[in-house]
Amino acid sequence: MIRPRSAVVAVVALVVSFSVLAACSSSDEGSGSTTSTKVTTTTSAAQEAEPAYADLGPDEVGSRTVALDDGRRVVVWYPAAASAADAPTETFDIASLLSPELQAQVEPELRPQYEINAHIGADPATEGPYPVVLFSHGFAGFPEQSADLVTHLASWGFVVIAPDHVERSLSGLLGTAAQGVEPREDSEVLSASLDAAVADASDESSPLNGLLDLDKVAVAGHSAGASAAYVTAAADDRMKAFIAYSVGTGRPDDDGNAVEREIPTVPAMVMLGEADGIIPAEASVEVYDEMVAPKYLVEVAEAGHLVFSDICLIGRDQGGLVQLTKDAGLDLGDELLGLASDGCEPERLDPLRAFPAIDHFSVAFLRLALGIDAAPVGLDQATASSFSTADITFTSDPGD
Repeated sequence: MIRPRSAVVAVVALVVSFSVLAACSSSDEGSGSTTSTKVTTTTSAAQEAEPAYADLGPDEVGSRTVALDDGRRVVVWYPAAASAADAPTETFDIASLLSPELQAQVEPELRPQYEINAHIGADPATEGPYPVVLFSHGFAGFPEQSADLVTHLASWGFVVIAPDHVERSLSGLLGTAAQGVEPREDSEVLSASLDAAVADASDESSPLNGLLDLDKVAVAGHSAGASAAYVTAAADDRMKAFIAYSVGTGRPDDDGNAVEREIPTVPAMVMLGEADGIIPAEASVEVYDEMVAPKYLVEVAEAGHLVFSDICLIGRDQGGLVQLTKDAGLDLGDELLGLASDGCEPERLDPLRAFPAIDHFSVAFLRLALGIDAAPVGLDQATASSFSTADITFTSDPGD
């Protein structure tokens, strides 16, 4: 369940309080030739910095599903009117992504209903048009995988468009979403998803009507989706910025050779988990080093691969997705189970503790890169150090 930010902060504060009490009672992708210089700003008054965008924004959040011409699903989250707060919240059933045969093996009590902080079909907010963010999920992921992040962005006045990459999504690998769908490159799917949202917005009955500011478009993604965002930022000139969460240096070709990718020239942010067991932190740093300024790097200590998603939270009170899979008798293979658990282990940073920092830096970067904020707001180590629930290192290269 995704809770309002105030509730999340309360939960985190409670965890910290117990930790303190326990301590007192007892005797942790891309290549190119561009170079850059890292600049980290630190202040002794770090704890006094206030992260302006860590809490939910002023807007409620609506959601709408549209489809590409090949039938694949695209979910859109958007700023909604205050009246949306009285409407039912969106609920996500991850088992619905499986094939009918696999679903038949899952008993109802093993199908967690994950609540998302959004309201399907809600009336839109009226202060638009709003900047747009394309979001690309990871391998074996799905559009809703980073629900906290995408709804947080929408609450701060962004329209977020997230397609189902059926070539590598959970519904494509273990469901029926890829059946009859011609494979397409990730960047093509992302660009087509923007086109589909624009087409839907032309319908006066759509809540997206009049909401999209096509002069302010960015792209973001996690893991395989981070690589997709990287490529799309270089290939689609509508993209004005991009964020890569856990990005690698790219898959080698069939001969094992590195595949060169065009380096995007728009402002960029890379975020990584220092304990990522899927894409090593060093790989994300390598991608950052080769990017063009202005660029920003956010490192989350003790965090695994899934810290940028909600996957660790789905069914957590029942042992998590891996345990639910075992209880249902499903054999999904070690690779998929690993992707569903890296970062969920007890020794890793709880994603709930990292969400406020991830959300803040995502919003702050996008607002600056898209010209909403005239100057940086909380893009510094002082703000990074103000998060008591996670150890964050912030690095920046503002360029000339």
